[in-house]
Amino acid sequence: MILHDIIRGHRFLAMLFIAPLCLCSTYAQTVWNFNKKTPLLDNHRIQSLQFHSRLQMPELVDGVSGGGIRTDGYSTYLSLSLGHKTTADFKLGAYFALETYPTDTAGFLTVYGKEKGDWVAACVDKFGQPMLAVCKKNICSWFPVNAKLDKFRWINVGVNITRSNAELIINGVTQKTVPLQDDLFATIDSLNIGRDGRLKRIGIFPVNYINGIIDRVELTNKSGNAINTAEINKYLKKTPRLAIPASRFAGDFSRPAYHLLPAANWTNETHGLIYYDGLYHIFNQKNGANLFLGQINWGHFTSPDLLHWTEQKPVLTPEAGYDEKGIWSGCCFLDSQNKAAIVYSSSGPASFDICLARPDNAALLKWTKFKDNPIISSPPPGSTRNDFHDPYVWKSGKSFYMIVGMGLTQDGVNKGTVLLYNSADLVNWSYLHPLFIGDPVHDDSGVFWEMPVFYQFGDKYLLLVNKVPERTKPAVALYWTGRFVDEYFVPDEKKPRKLEVINRLLSPSVTKDASGQTVAIGIIPDETSASATYRVGWTHLFSIPRVWTLTDGKICQEPDPVLRSLRERETRLSRQNVGSNDTLLISNGKHQLELSVDIIPGDCKQFGFIVGKDPAGKEFSKIYFDIDKGQLVVDQTKSSLSKNIPLRVRTGEYRVTPGQKVNIHLFFDGSVIEGFINHQDAFTTRLFPEKPESTRIEFFANGGAVTLLDATLWSIRSTNIKTNF
Repeated sequence: MILHDIIRGHRFLAMLFIAPLCLCSTYAQTVWNFNKKTPLLDNHRIQSLQFHSRLQMPELVDGVSGGGIRTDGYSTYLSLSLGHKTTADFKLGAYFALETYPTDTAGFLTVYGKEKGDWVAACVDKFGQPMLAVCKKNICSWFPVNAKLDKFRWINVGVNITRSNAELIINGVTQKTVPLQDDLFATIDSLNIGRDGRLKRIGIFPVNYINGIIDRVELTNKSGNAINTAEINKYLKKTPRLAIPASRFAGDFSRPAYHLLPAANWTNETHGLIYYDGLYHIFNQKNGANLFLGQINWGHFTSPDLLHWTEQKPVLTPEAGYDEKGIWSGCCFLDSQNKAAIVYSSSGPASFDICLARPDNAALLKWTKFKDNPIISSPPPGSTRNDFHDPYVWKSGKSFYMIVGMGLTQDGVNKGTVLLYNSADLVNWSYLHPLFIGDPVHDDSGVFWEMPVFYQFGDKYLLLVNKVPERTKPAVALYWTGRFVDEYFVPDEKKPRKLEVINRLLSPSVTKDASGQTVAIGIIPDETSASATYRVGWTHLFSIPRVWTLTDGKICQEPDPVLRSLRERETRLSRQNVGSNDTLLISNGKHQLELSVDIIPGDCKQFGFIVGKDPAGKEFSKIYFDIDKGQLVVDQTKSSLSKNIPLRVRTGEYRVTPGQKVNIHLFFDGSVIEGFINHQDAFTTRLFPEKPESTRIEFFANGGAVTLLDATLWSIRSTNIKTNF
C-alpha cells in the first residue's frame, strides 16, 4: 500500500481559525496564533491554514504565545493556498521548537512559486545545520549556514522572497542570501509550514518533516512591520514543553500502560542498565523523528524503582563524521573510580567503529563524546565482515575487557562470534582474539551475533548473544554458561539454551539492583507492518524488570517483586475442574492485568488460555501446553481482524507431567503478554486485536480434564511514564 492510500484513510484537514487574509501588493501583516481556546474548525469563507496529519485532530500545546501545534516528524504540517498572488517582497516566519533533528533534511517553511516544482525552503539537516533550499522544477540547490540549531529551545525562522533574492533568517538575523533567476517568485502559489517541497520517503515514511512545535506563523511584506528583535528575544527565553500530549494515544488500547516505552515513534534495543547514585538508568536506541530504524540516538530513562520511569533527553546524537549514520548499541558501566562511562558503536561513512563518552555530571543527563573517538577503528585485519558492533565492557583485576558482536567465516562456514579486546584506561585497546566462536551446523547459533552480554554469576560466567535473523529463522536470544580461562570463554555445554521458551524478548540489559539481585530488561518488538506502525504512531517496547538467578547452568526468570506495588483490585477463583472441550471465564474487560494460576493436568491432551477474545469469538489467540508433543504453543492465527498484523503459530519445547502442579504467571498490558512458568521459565508474545472489547481470558482443556487449584487476578495500574523535555 502506498503512502497516500494510508494517509487518506487517517488524514484530517482542519481549517485553523484566523482573521480574513487579503493577499495583494499592499498587505501588511497576518499572524496565526494557535490558542487552545480558539475553535479549530473555520466555517467562514476565507483563506486559512490547513492541518495535514495522520492524527484526527491537531495537538495543541503550549507555544511562545498561547498555544502551538505539536508535530510528529513524518505526517503533520500546515499549508496555505494563496492562488498565485503577486508580491514584490514576501516574508514568512514562525517559531519552532525541535524535539529531534529530522531523519533527512526537512523544511521549516516552504514557499512555492507559480510553476510546479519551483520552491524555496528554510531547512535543517539531520545534524541540526540550517540551510536554504532553492529549487527549480524540483532540482534543488542547498545553501548551508555554518551553525547548529539547538533542540529543546525556541527558534525563530524566516524566509524573505523578493524578485531577485531569497533570504534565510534565524532569530531575526539574516544568515544566507541567494540570488534568484528568471523571476521565479514574481507570484506565490502556496506555503508549507513544517515540511519542505519534496516527496522524500524511506519506505512509506516521509522524512522531510519537522518534529516539534510550530507557533506564531507570520506573513508580511516590505511595507509591513520590520523584524521585532525585542519580541523575538522575549520569546526565545521561554522553555518549550515538548512532551507528547496524552491525547495522541488516548484511544489506543494496544499501547502498554505499565511497561517501559518512549513517548512516541521508534525504539529498539535497551542497553546500559545500571544503578547509580540512587537511580536506575537505562538507555535505548531511539529514532524520535520517525517510525523506522534510522537517525539513531541514545535515548535515556531514569527511575527510582525500575517501574516509574522518566524519559530524559537523548544523551548521544549523531554528528557528521564517525557516527553520522547512527549511535548504535553498546553499554554503560562504572570505571575504576566508580564513575559512569558509555562505550558505543558508531556507524560512519565506511564502517562501524567503537567510541567512548563520559557524563558531564553525576546526574548522567548530559554526556560528552571522547575528543579522540573512535577508540577502535573498524574490525581487526583479516576480518571477513566490517559490520562489527555492540560492545560490552567489564573489569577483571586491573584490566578492562570488551567484547564486540561479529561474524566470521571458518572453512567456508559463516559463524557468530564475539571479539575480545583489553585496555588499562578505556582509551587504548588491544585486540586479543575471539572470546568464543559458535558452531551453527551443530548448535544452531547463527551466523552473526549482536548485543552480547558477559556477566558473572559467582564462579560462573554467562555469555548471552542474539543471533540475527537468517532466512526463515527469527532473531533469538541464546546463552551459554561456563568459565573465563586464559582470556577465553569455556562453555559448560556445547549447545546454547534459549532465553525464553517462545522468544519474543531480545537483547536484555543486565545489572545488579540496589539489593544485589540480578535484574534484566529487554526489547519486545512488534513485528507488525510499516502501515500498521504508521497508523498507531509508535513501535516496540521494553519488558518488565525480571530477576535472574542461575541454577544448574540455567537462567531462572521471575517478575521483579517490585511489580506487586502496582496491584489494585484482587479477584480469586477457587478450585474447580475443567472438563474436555470446556472453557472457564477468567477475566473480561481489562487491558492491564496480572494473573497467577496453579493447575494440575489430569488426562487431558492440551490445556491453557484463550486470550484477547471478543464477545462474538471472531478474534482470539491461544496459549496452551500440548502434552503429547511436549510443547508450549502460541496460536495467533485468529488473533486480529486488522490488516497487516502477523497471524502465525509459534512453539517451544516444554514438557508438563500429568498430575504434577504447574504455575503459570501472566502479565497483560495492552498488546504485550509476558509469561512465567513454574517460577523459572519465561515466554513473551504480542497481540493486536482490532476491537477494544477483545479482552476475554478463558481457561480451556482438550482431550481430558484439568484441575484448576487456584487463580488470582489483579488489576494493574499505569506507571504513567513522565517526560523531562
